[in-house]
Amino acid sequence: MRFASRNHALGFAERSRKNLQAIERAFEAGDDVHVVTQLATSLLGLIVFPWEKHFVQRVGELRLDALVEQGWPRWEISEGTCDTLGQLVHRLRNAVAHGHMTFSSDSRFLHEVAIEVEDYKQGTKEPHWRARIRTDDLRTFCLRFVDLLEETIG
Repeated sequence: MRFASRNHALGFAERSRKNLQAIERAFEAGDDVHVVTQLATSLLGLIVFPWEKHFVQRVGELRLDALVEQGWPRWEISEGTCDTLGQLVHRLRNAVAHGHMTFSSDSRFLHEVAIEVEDYKQGTKEPHWRARIRTDDLRTFCLRFVDLLEETIG
């Protein structure tokens, strides 16, 4: 399979999915690898790189409730609001880029770990937005995000 250049958002996303799948296969084979860590890395690459390549401007108005109806996982937002994919990606990008991401446990099993992310306004000590997702749902989110990227610009 020939990939688009990794300098292109689609090429980067294809490689992110391939790496995630390789880590999952290695984990299933009993290798000492960390799928949760790879998912966090995939999330970082999938939301930061396409943002910089203006992908989100093309799909930013997609409503999260409509995506959930299409099988996308729901993010549990406990502080602030997000109605569109663009808003969610913006909040996630800020949270991940500034290290405001925590894991509920060190388990290697996706269904046993949740990731919480927070976004802060500059100079504040309390987040204005907070969300949580189980890592098995984060896997689904990342793969659907790659699919959307392929459908939109592929």
